[in-house]
Amino acid sequence: MPESTPNTTQKRRCIVYLDGFNFYYGVMMEHPEWKWLNLQSFFEVLRLDEEIVGIKHFTAEIDPQNPASPRRARQKVYFRALASLPKVSQIMGKYQLRTVTCRAKDCLRKLDYKTPEEKKTDVNICVAMIEDALDGKVDNIVLVSGDSDLEPAVAMIRRRFPAIKVSVYIPRLPGDNERNNLVYRGMGVPCRPLPLEEMAKHQLPRCVALPDGRVAERPTEWR
Repeated sequence: MPESTPNTTQKRRCIVYLDGFNFYYGVMMEHPEWKWLNLQSFFEVLRLDEEIVGIKHFTAEIDPQNPASPRRARQKVYFRALASLPKVSQIMGKYQLRTVTCRAKDCLRKLDYKTPEEKKTDVNICVAMIEDALDGKVDNIVLVSGDSDLEPAVAMIRRRFPAIKVSVYIPRLPGDNERNNLVYRGMGVPCRPLPLEEMAKHQLPRCVALPDGRVAERPTEWR
């Protein structure tokens, strides 16, 4: 099993693991003007003292039951724009319809309905972090997620690879409840809210040229 060997002659190699579902509902849903975010420039500025060697964006295509959904179309345009960034890769999960029963007191009767549920993202993030640690590809791990299901993977990396520094950013708006800090701090892992002050400065150009000659244009709803 190869051990991770930190770079001593250059900046420490950093990989960002971004929980797209958590990021969207924690920050982006309330700020459509930020949705055209240049993930690469944002995190490179956020981690100036490190060399960002990869940004892994864990996400899934929304509205699987409605391929003609305008939301789905906007998301696909953004995914195409992100694919133009050399350090950004996208690891796809999926949405799966789940039957839910309404149990609210004001329901006149028990009502079953289907709702999409995101699947595989947590596992994909854990596997990617552990695999990169095992392969010696990373000196600093930056996890962007408020999901407590990821804590065991972080704890394992801290135990088995103490030379790898791990930091956690919680994607949340000011005033939202702070989560997970005590657990991560108990591991010796810095955990703080994701800085949002520079978000507006790191938007992609309105029209992004794609490698195939096409153009990805920022949706009007996000301007």
